[in-house]
Amino acid sequence: SPAYSANPNIESIKSKIKELRIGGTFGVDTNRSGDHEFDSMDVNREIGAFVEEKKDAEVDLEDPETWVKIDVRKDNAFIYKHEFKGPDGFPVGIQGEMAALISGGIDSPVAAYEIMKRGADIKPLYFYNKPISAEDHLLRFRSILEDLKKFHPGKKWNYFVVNMKEINEELMQIDSGRMILHRRIMFKIAGRIADKKGLKGIVTGESLGQKSSQTAINLQRTTEAVNIPVYRPLLTWNKSEITEEAREIGTVEKSNIDSACATLSPDEPATELKEDQLEEIEKDISVEKLVENAVENCEENLL
Repeated sequence: SPAYSANPNIESIKSKIKELRIGGTFGVDTNRSGDHEFDSMDVNREIGAFVEEKKDAEVDLEDPETWVKIDVRKDNAFIYKHEFKGPDGFPVGIQGEMAALISGGIDSPVAAYEIMKRGADIKPLYFYNKPISAEDHLLRFRSILEDLKKFHPGKKWNYFVVNMKEINEELMQIDSGRMILHRRIMFKIAGRIADKKGLKGIVTGESLGQKSSQTAINLQRTTEAVNIPVYRPLLTWNKSEITEEAREIGTVEKSNIDSACATLSPDEPATELKEDQLEEIEKDISVEKLVENAVENCEENLL
């Protein structure tokens, strides 16, 4: 809230009250912490009487035109009229840093925002789906990071870009299981990067049942691909709820470019494959080597 700063005594507070514009009716609401020679009720009474005298206003504690808010602390006092709701949550960083898989679509930026609200810092990770995705997808991703940056402006925003060209060319030769394999490979790459950078987990925008790769069994299959925690803040959210949150944080307009998944997905994507089936296909296309190459050639950039 925009506020006047004063010394933590009643006379100093009165000097700042003179600068406030106050309506015909008002109330005073004081919050106090620390040791002072007065309590909150003393401030309310003295400031209330002062406003009545100097501003020719009447006290109304039920529905006043102006609430005069006073926050008295150990070394300062703050006087204000308006409160603006913040995102709530915890200070960013107290839960450590996590790899956030951000595609630039609607869901993943919201998931990144939600995990930041819970106190986790993020290291954005973008899978550049060449040869399917064009450069406009990468530009969209960077633009969305600029929107997320406003929720943690004090840090340097480094992000990773993984070139998926070699991997996608292999996957396009596979029909059954292509999309779940694509997700498992992404998780493997993210897990390796997280290990190298000391990150505490992987964050995704997955929502249960929203896509063929996000059925309960396929979420299990992707989770099994890594040995670190996978966080899915949007697991039970409806698409309409996710979209509304994206609109509130300012990312929805930039998320309307079609993703590469529409082109990568086969006509009839598999919704369930057994673990041994996936492992057999991964051996056939030398997944470990593909993952190793992708991690080795991953770019780390500063926003």
